[in-house]
Amino acid sequence: MGWLSNLLLPGRLRTGPTALLPARPDPKTLLAIAQLADPEARPDGDDVLAGGSRVQPPIELGPDLLAKLGVPGEEPLWACRIAADGPLPVDFFDKSLAEGIAYRLGGWSVCQGEPVDPAEEDGGDPVVYLPAVPEPEEVLPVLAGLLHADAVDGARWPEGELVDGVVHVPVRRGRVADVYADEDLVITIEEGHRVPPVAQARWPYLTEIAVARVSPAGRTEETRPAAEATGGTEDTDDADDTAAVASGGEVPVAPGEETARPEDVDDPDALESDAAEAGAVETGAAETGVAEGGAGSGDDAVAVARDALVGRAAVALEIAQRLQGIAADSRGFQLAEPADVLPGGYAGTPLA
Repeated sequence: MGWLSNLLLPGRLRTGPTALLPARPDPKTLLAIAQLADPEARPDGDDVLAGGSRVQPPIELGPDLLAKLGVPGEEPLWACRIAADGPLPVDFFDKSLAEGIAYRLGGWSVCQGEPVDPAEEDGGDPVVYLPAVPEPEEVLPVLAGLLHADAVDGARWPEGELVDGVVHVPVRRGRVADVYADEDLVITIEEGHRVPPVAQARWPYLTEIAVARVSPAGRTEETRPAAEATGGTEDTDDADDTAAVASGGEVPVAPGEETARPEDVDDPDALESDAAEAGAVETGAAETGVAEGGAGSGDDAVAVARDALVGRAAVALEIAQRLQGIAADSRGFQLAEPADVLPGGYAGTPLA
């Protein structure tokens, strides 16, 4: 590598998106991870092409270069830069691809100068991609064995009705079509989302799809202070939408955004914001009596959050199986089993 390339390298990696990994990734492992986000991902020389993005081969970075990227530590890391292959990827797929690779290999991601450890997040909300919004008659039998409500909380769901132990809120306005809930989970079914690569491979004829998002209960306007503290924007709008549904009000949708709203479930920025604000740790802690400032240890809170995330992924997988959909994590990487949502799943396990 010439001196000019060395000089420009930190800026290119800092702009990203870039996955910073603790060990040199095996090419077959990189390809397998990319195929979770785009089943049609394929090798192209030393690169991997996935969803209009090119995963470039890893470059070893020492402490000096890492310091320029704002990443602490003295141990070297391996950088895989994600570059657009042709037109820029829609919905920030290149950013979600870098984060997903880093998440599964125990590394960092860098985009626009901001290093992030994806494992420090709670994993976000698992989603189910569906070709169309299913009717309640299709969904309720599926959720009857997954959700367990004894009564409708009138304060939270004034328009809800209890059907076979499931609270059903027929919204049918704005982007949200239906909400299904119990005391712990909320399943929000939304229409008019752009098709991510993982769904495009199965439904190449569709121009938009429906998304079922599996979220912890209690995500309302109370999340606004946390979102503002972390500089979030998309998640405050999400909180407004959830609060509007809970109160029976209109879900705010700007004119002309019915099929192209930035807060799309398949928009990784919105999902990343959801992950940052998500109440999985808080909700799980409350379920086990570990209140804020209480006696519970940090390890206990992490374990509870991981269990809650795996539980939501199990629900997403069951919905996908019963409704012929695709279960994916918050970044659009397909799930085969619930534990796939946990970080580091591919770390230290090169494929043969």
